[in-house]
Amino acid sequence: MAAIEEHAPASILDQDLYKFCMQQAVLEHYPDADAEYRFVNRDPSILFNRDSFEWLQERISSMAELRATSEDLEYLRSACPYFSADYIAYLSEFKYNPSAEVTCSIDESSGILSLRVCGNWTRIILYEVPLLAMIAESHYRFVDTDWNYVGQREKIAAKGQQLVDAGCRFAEFGTRRRRSFMTQDIVMSELSRIKPGSGGLSGTSNVYLARKYGVRPVGTIGHEWIMGIAALENTYREADRLALLKWQQTYKGQLAVALTDTFGTRVFFATFGRDLADIYDSVRHDSGDPLAFAQAVYEHYKGLGVDPSTKTIIFSDSLTPEISIGIKNRCDSYGIGCSFGIGTNFTNDFSLASNPARGGTALNIVIKLFECGGRPCVKLSDDRTKYTGDIDEVKRAQSELAEFYSI
Repeated sequence: MAAIEEHAPASILDQDLYKFCMQQAVLEHYPDADAEYRFVNRDPSILFNRDSFEWLQERISSMAELRATSEDLEYLRSACPYFSADYIAYLSEFKYNPSAEVTCSIDESSGILSLRVCGNWTRIILYEVPLLAMIAESHYRFVDTDWNYVGQREKIAAKGQQLVDAGCRFAEFGTRRRRSFMTQDIVMSELSRIKPGSGGLSGTSNVYLARKYGVRPVGTIGHEWIMGIAALENTYREADRLALLKWQQTYKGQLAVALTDTFGTRVFFATFGRDLADIYDSVRHDSGDPLAFAQAVYEHYKGLGVDPSTKTIIFSDSLTPEISIGIKNRCDSYGIGCSFGIGTNFTNDFSLASNPARGGTALNIVIKLFECGGRPCVKLSDDRTKYTGDIDEVKRAQSELAEFYSI
């Protein structure tokens, strides 16, 4: 059994696969676009202190030393054959430049952390996931310290077994919200040991851990791809469709998962016609009622004349084993496939060390694309608490999409 690592590795592969996938697509379609990302803390009660900030700054600065090794590149060629030779060559020369691209500050009087990432979109797209992991770890190292690893192995083993016994196919999606790298390493150590049945572990989003445990790296597309295209092409109505067509141009039927909620699923379905339904094997749910979504997807496929049993819904919004099992039962009733990407519940489900009967607090943090090509970027989602971006631009997007929104 692979040894558990206490500290995060100095590896460019300690990253979620979908960021590499999107970097290749941006490099092909929008290599000269500039962009800006901003940190958003959705829970104002979660604060930071000077020690956490200084540790975070040191970790950010150390990103300048990361390079893809020859072993990293060979692994990507083997495990991810959809990466082109041109992209592998680009990645072989890639290096972070945090002193020029990342701005981070703290208001010590309030404990509020601010962070921005600015530069060429292709270059800065890889920052989001490692930065979120660092921010979370800084909080749990220096602010919320009433926790330990007691019982974590047993807890994750029980969750994984519960999912397998229920016939759920699931992947580990916890990099961005992990309490520490060691936590995620423990999670993958335990999940990879569970014998599959009708359900089982399909992989992990973390490329480093996929290689370490011999499982499949999984991931495709994020909201920023669609948000950026909406800004660059100046359309919200057609952004989903344009994004899917450009993704198809890059991946030619591979990584065929359509993300549905960037501007709301009703907007998505309006342009997700038979041509795209034939290309894309799966759709992903990331906000709103998952049971209602399953019904809507089933009905949409039936309306297009597509057999729902040939398709899969991937669920990834705030999942637990219990929620996932309930969703699977509903999807089974429709005869449509399903799988689950579970993040926070795997890598940030802890009890208080001082009172194990009480659960700890998991962070709800994101880094979202704020501007692309000089235009503001927004996300509307199926959950109003997940709206992001300039408020005036949100209103403009809703105005363009007025048939779908009550303003």
